[in-house]
Amino acid sequence: MKIEMQPIGYIQSPYKERGQAPRQGMYAQDVTATLEMLPEFREGIRDIQPGTYGVILFYFHKSEGYRLLVRPHGVGDEVGVFSTRSPNRPNGIGMSVVKFVENDGERLVFEGADMLDGTPVLDIKPYVKMRDEAE
Repeated sequence: MKIEMQPIGYIQSPYKERGQAPRQGMYAQDVTATLEMLPEFREGIRDIQPGTYGVILFYFHKSEGYRLLVRPHGVGDEVGVFSTRSPNRPNGIGMSVVKFVENDGERLVFEGADMLDGTPVLDIKPYVKMRDEAE
């Protein structure tokens, strides 16, 4: 089976290189970035309200290759890649929980940026605390 996806937009971020971005957006809650939507997908963001949280699914476009066993942050024992947030994954899909601060109908400005500039976005989903957190 072949799965094909297309970006719905691209991230404009202050992080230009892999080493600049934090490991997770929770370490950069004061850093904003912009998701510039492609014209054909803009109508889909009309109900995203400033102050709400969402999940942005994106493609690790600057990652090359992967290993199934990795050493998180270069320390400790090797663990399976699927128990980590390593950007080097078989399918290169990333996920970040962000807080939306602006929606002008063409772009979303959000806090908690941990993506690189130019990152292709695959999807946006609402983050609902009661549903998305384990009890």
